[in-house]
Amino acid sequence: MPKNKTNAAVYVAGEIANNTSVCRQFGRILGGNVLDSTEASCLVSRPRPELSTAILGWPYQAAAMFDYQSPDINGNTLNTGEVPVRQREVNPFIDALRDAGLLVSALHTHWLFDRPRLMYVHFENVGDPIAFAEAVADALAVLNGRPDDDE
Repeated sequence: MPKNKTNAAVYVAGEIANNTSVCRQFGRILGGNVLDSTEASCLVSRPRPELSTAILGWPYQAAAMFDYQSPDINGNTLNTGEVPVRQREVNPFIDALRDAGLLVSALHTHWLFDRPRLMYVHFENVGDPIAFAEAVADALAVLNGRPDDDE
């Protein structure tokens, strides 16, 4: 389980006791935009424009997706993520996720004829969504998006 950097946050109906939205904080930590938020869930998208991706020769905006849902009375949630990475980023990113105690649950492609070739890494845990976001943000630091000679 990722190390908890938060100060004993108390969760009440999707909000920390100081009225800061957990979902907004989750999105801010991950550097993304909140797409959907309810008392029981949050969905955040983080574009990766540095990838300069195209599918079938058409520009495509690759984006990472993160969410949490189904909070229990202690504020623990199911936390999931999906991040598009260049092939050379796969191992360092997976290592960083595992070092943070996150479970890597899938690695696969999404598209045919994409350039550069992207792999999608899926990961998850059950726990504090803010600690999850902090762990993921640390793991995202290994991604640099620089093109390879063979891409």
